[in-house]
Amino acid sequence: MSETFHDSTVTRDVDTAEAKLQATYASIVLGTDPHTNGLRYAEEVHGENRFVVARHLFDGDVECAAELPFFTVASVVGSYLWRTGGEEGDLSQSPAIFQPGRRLDASVSHADVSAVSITVESLAATAAAQFGDGVTMRFDSALPVTRALGEHWLAVARLARQTALTEAFENDLVRASIYRQLAIATIEAFPLTGDHQARRTTVASRAVAFKRAVSYIDDHASLPITVDDIATAAGTTVPELDRAFDMHLPYTADQYLHSVRLSAAHRDLREGKTDVHGGVAAVAARWGFVDVDAFEAHYRFRFGTSPEQTLGC
Repeated sequence: MSETFHDSTVTRDVDTAEAKLQATYASIVLGTDPHTNGLRYAEEVHGENRFVVARHLFDGDVECAAELPFFTVASVVGSYLWRTGGEEGDLSQSPAIFQPGRRLDASVSHADVSAVSITVESLAATAAAQFGDGVTMRFDSALPVTRALGEHWLAVARLARQTALTEAFENDLVRASIYRQLAIATIEAFPLTGDHQARRTTVASRAVAFKRAVSYIDDHASLPITVDDIATAAGTTVPELDRAFDMHLPYTADQYLHSVRLSAAHRDLREGKTDVHGGVAAVAARWGFVDVDAFEAHYRFRFGTSPEQTLGC
């Protein structure tokens, strides 16, 4: 997985503020002579190669013009009047998505701006996982499909920002989960170009398949089931099953089955559910781990201790 990066700045120097914004958003220019408006600028930026979570505080009045290289969804406390793609709005009333290839012009006044940026490649991959190949990565409007979906995006973004401020953000699995939630919330909240009804149907059917698959795995993990059995029980195909899991979790159905079995083996070892002669190997075999060395390596990585130590407790 990629490394994280973090940056924070507080400045009254407009050139520094502009340089910091350009470091995150590439082509962005501050206008309306903010030197004379007494602008004070502060920012906090956290991210990795797929997404960036940022907060920008403008204490003063300033005009902005930008050509963004990725998809950025923003909201604000204060005043942020935007114009892009023949539309205009106020971020204080609703979050909005700004797209590559569409110039963004904004009038900002004493604003606390929260923004999430996702690379085109990453968002396209997530959209393809949900809806299949051939998705056009354009949005018909900068505004959410409904107010409720806009509110949902805001809730997901708040959680992402809170997590970015903690040590948990350095964990690859945590960031993978954050990215997935942000990407899916963005795709659902804003109107992707194409057949919206077909997409809503696809999302609903995959949600049902995911719930069925998780229930089946939880109930049958002790049996010699495979990903084919899981797909059949969920009423879908293996590729569609993978897309359903990709929509909800940062791993596949097969990996989820592996995780459930590893947790069950941990429980058996902790409760001493083995015999004197069988030991760790018997528990590993009970849960489908034929290679004991590989089982011990996975176990140590997951639980931070060896199976033998758990059994001896």
